[in-house]
Amino acid sequence: MLNRRLIRIKTFQALFGEFGQENSNPTVIAKNVKKSMHGMGNNLLAVLNFLPAFTHFIETEHNPSDFKFKTSENDVKNFDLITKNTFVEKLLASNDMDTYVQRPTIDWLADKDTIFVMYKDIKETDFYKLALSLPLSDATYNDFSRAFYKYLLLDSVEFEQLMEDKNIFWYDEKVPILKSVEKVMDHFDETKEVRIPELFKNESEDLQMADDLVEVYFAHKAEIDDSISKYTPGWDSERITKIDYMLITMALLEFKYMPMIPVKVTLNEYIEIAKMYSTPKSSKFLNGTLDRILKDWTEQNFIQKKGRGLIG
Repeated sequence: MLNRRLIRIKTFQALFGEFGQENSNPTVIAKNVKKSMHGMGNNLLAVLNFLPAFTHFIETEHNPSDFKFKTSENDVKNFDLITKNTFVEKLLASNDMDTYVQRPTIDWLADKDTIFVMYKDIKETDFYKLALSLPLSDATYNDFSRAFYKYLLLDSVEFEQLMEDKNIFWYDEKVPILKSVEKVMDHFDETKEVRIPELFKNESEDLQMADDLVEVYFAHKAEIDDSISKYTPGWDSERITKIDYMLITMALLEFKYMPMIPVKVTLNEYIEIAKMYSTPKSSKFLNGTLDRILKDWTEQNFIQKKGRGLIG
């Protein structure tokens, strides 16, 4: 779930928060980056737990048996579609989710008014209407669950607001978390078992990359500042946005001081990050500036990459 771009982004955010500070503590910054990285695991579990919480809300707040008027067949099917979901049962029985539910990081039912608004919105969606038109089988429940999560993460304004209020990194984590949820659903479709994806591909390497980025930043920042000034003579530091300046700095540090990362990977990654976080023209500015420095540094033999298994 944690890819190298997200590690760069989390490190960039931590370093950017220290931009211009004279008494920054590299150890504390690296610790905060790794804390944010580990937090993604809980954030995935929090998103997965929304459907069980939503189910509990419907069971306790909108049970047709509690209606004062006579319930229709459609009322009962609406209720059963959500409350008899076999995926939810399996999800709650999984070890990871069971542990999380004992001490959840997000209490979804703390704002029942918002949950009710979401319920009304969901009932108007095409995927909900399709599920109601079909027999309530395991396949129907699975397809409904998959569509439910996709709707939450891509289309629900209320869920977006809830997550932004509870997780300041939601903008960065939303897509990787959605991909992980899809992996959960794919595995369940194939095996009828719930398996939560691993947070890291290689935990020691990923955590080391965060440490290395912070370490080389503080060890070589002054040198990199001089290089940026040299290669952008028409741009003083006030004319380069702080975001662009930080991204150029990090890319140059990777070029020169992180020998296992290919220069092409570094170049592409920071250009893409600039597209996400900076101005519309920033990616072109970064591309031109970094390409010019890269050519010069290569000619001067400043860049020494090594290893057959270069990593991104």
